[in-house]
Amino acid sequence: MHSIKHSIVISACLFSVLIFLSACSTSKNLGNSGGKHSSQQIDPKKLSGGSSGMEQITDTSYLVVYDLKMHNNGIRLGLITVAEDALNVYPIEIKSWGKEGNPNDLESICAVPGKENEYLVAEAGNWQGELGRIFHLSIDLQKRTAKVLGTMKYPFLARNDFGLEGDQYEAMHCLPHSKNERIILLGERGGSGFSPTGILRWGIWDMKKESLTIEGAGLQGIPVSAPGHWTNAETKRSITDMYVDAKGTIWASASEDQGDAGPFYSVIYPLGKINDGNSEPPVVVYDFMSVGREIHGLKIEALSGPISHIECTHTFGTEDEIYGGVFRPINITSER
Repeated sequence: MHSIKHSIVISACLFSVLIFLSACSTSKNLGNSGGKHSSQQIDPKKLSGGSSGMEQITDTSYLVVYDLKMHNNGIRLGLITVAEDALNVYPIEIKSWGKEGNPNDLESICAVPGKENEYLVAEAGNWQGELGRIFHLSIDLQKRTAKVLGTMKYPFLARNDFGLEGDQYEAMHCLPHSKNERIILLGERGGSGFSPTGILRWGIWDMKKESLTIEGAGLQGIPVSAPGHWTNAETKRSITDMYVDAKGTIWASASEDQGDAGPFYSVIYPLGKINDGNSEPPVVVYDFMSVGREIHGLKIEALSGPISHIECTHTFGTEDEIYGGVFRPINITSER
């Protein structure tokens, strides 16, 4: 694994689709020369911005999470900025994740509405009955550092263990609710014996107590089955990330993974819409879902909004297993 300096500038790759990252990425100093080197690392295969979750913070910048297992000490949070001629990927350092240690498999990130520079990042689920955490972070984008303000946990429904797939949340979105509370939407990916379809669940986050209450209809959730041309409809992952556009439409990505060497297949599709002013349920899921765009050969795990100087409606990040990951703009013109 190569060490990373304070700046990584990846050029000439943004619009290529299937070029291996090791063949097309370059590295340059980040920030001022002579600065300290980061003691943490980003896997070179991820340098293009491939990720497991993404949240847009400006017209040209995004926060992303990486799905390292807890025994790895690498970077788990990054900042991507897109210029006219370069894609820049910066590590964001977090010195401590709390008493339970490093996150295990971060899969989602979202902004906290009404709170400047505050975000939630979440593990996919429990491991052997432990963990399953959502982290409340404060992020200093100038210093590229973050600190944990608090943690909470998903409700425990099904255990993850060796050879056993239980709770698997890969998408998260936060909505306003009251002064000290927010609604959290969670997307269970589906494709397992425990959860064959995706499921949208929701609950109330008490920001003072750092506690999440998911019960009743929110715990039962709403099943979601992604449209597409699937090799095996029973193992497709119907929700791998969510993005809510300016009209309140909930876009989702879905993917199929036939092994670490692929082949991969993904779709981006409108899942439903935000139900303004009504927290029960806070969303309306469409009875009929259509594919917005199919993407062959890539495994999309991160989905977000458009880049201002590029003609596109969405951006996505992939986690392509042995091939690394990519970040791409895409234009989806079909509407409901």
